[in-house]
Amino acid sequence: MKEFDALLEVAQKLIGPGGCPWDQEQTFSSLQPFVLEEAHEVIEAVDHNEDHKIVEELGDLLYTIIFYGKLGEKEGRFSIEEIVKAIREKLIRRHPHVFGDLKIEGVGDVLHNWEKIKKEEKHHEKRESALDGIPPTLPTLIKAQKMAKKMKRAQFPKLPEMDREALNEEQAGKALMALILRSEESGIDLESALRRTLQGYEKRFREWERQ
Repeated sequence: MKEFDALLEVAQKLIGPGGCPWDQEQTFSSLQPFVLEEAHEVIEAVDHNEDHKIVEELGDLLYTIIFYGKLGEKEGRFSIEEIVKAIREKLIRRHPHVFGDLKIEGVGDVLHNWEKIKKEEKHHEKRESALDGIPPTLPTLIKAQKMAKKMKRAQFPKLPEMDREALNEEQAGKALMALILRSEESGIDLESALRRTLQGYEKRFREWERQ
């Protein structure tokens, strides 16, 4: 794509000889905060439903990825082509119902096959638990949702009882806000409470898997 190639040329100019001093000083570690910042700005733009802002923020996030690619090339570690190739191959590999002959009956089959294929991939061979691979740096609430989904899918019998009545987004948000207010009045750090609760569930789940 012409525009993408032009953007790569800009990135190369910035990080290369005679480019921007700031860009030239960046490292893999120094760029980490920008990954989070740009991703959060994309989320904010989507929440506001403003197309011009979504385009702008997605561009910023895309450039952060390109920056990593160019830095990888500069240090002789990997190239942007390798990044693109890796994700293209992964998408084809994990969608055999689209790019192969596998027959499915719905989203449930897609998710089941996705997890099965992940386990078969060579770089996942060392994973001993369904919870392996969840980034430890995730915000606690996001981590809790990912853990809950995986534990439920594994049919972990020690999950807490819950009201089966369906919730919509507004109801869920209000319920969380009410819990936050109650926790604040009781002097409870909800972030720490949830983190410690997750640690307990993770320990019990891993023990259950081993059995």
